[in-house]
Amino acid sequence: MLREVRLPVRCATMPCFGGADLKTVYVTTSREKRPPAELAAQPWAGCVLAFEVDVPGLPVNFAV
Repeated sequence: MLREVRLPVRCATMPCFGGADLKTVYVTTSREKRPPAELAAQPWAGCVLAFEVDVPGLPVNFAV
């Protein structure tokens, strides 16, 4: 493990690398079926979050 990132949401769903240099991590988050109190405490639920990393990821391979 190179790094641990704490997110301001409980349900992070799908990370992927992006950006021109693949050094941006995008993470989708969920708000579906979450209790109202949890959503009130986590306003970022349901958003796409992004943060920069030092080591680039690999591009997605869409080959079937």
